[in-house]
Amino acid sequence: MESTLYKIVKASKYSSIFYGPVTTVYGIGVIAIELLNKYVFSKISGSKIKKIIIEYIVLTFVLSLIEYIGGNTLHLLFHIDLWNYSKKFMHIGKYVCMFNSLIWGLLGILYIYLFKKSTDRILMAINNADMYIFLMIFILDLISVLITKL
Repeated sequence: MESTLYKIVKASKYSSIFYGPVTTVYGIGVIAIELLNKYVFSKISGSKIKKIIIEYIVLTFVLSLIEYIGGNTLHLLFHIDLWNYSKKFMHIGKYVCMFNSLIWGLLGILYIYLFKKSTDRILMAINNADMYIFLMIFILDLISVLITKL
């Protein structure tokens, strides 16, 4: 949504390196949440509150790490900074801000407990042929980015 909005409202600005409506750091974040939920969080025992607190701490750290790696990778490969927190309160370098990190953790928890079931239903409704079409469009976008921006 953010990439599409940027392309419509702020044609000269980008929230992603891709031409299409993909913001890679968010996609990798959701994949990380799904993997953590399946292989780590599902094994946490104890009270619901204890589980949510542990999930929040882990998600805050992991999603911030993804943001840090993503920002540095974009800078190293493409010489661009799509976000820069260096002037924000409690920043850790250019690509991580503790305030945003706390929000990423909260959004991760909201995804797991409020949106995951709906997302799973939507994904299950997409047939394999459509998924391959989406994948091919993404690969073409990736190739065009690598050709034009590297």
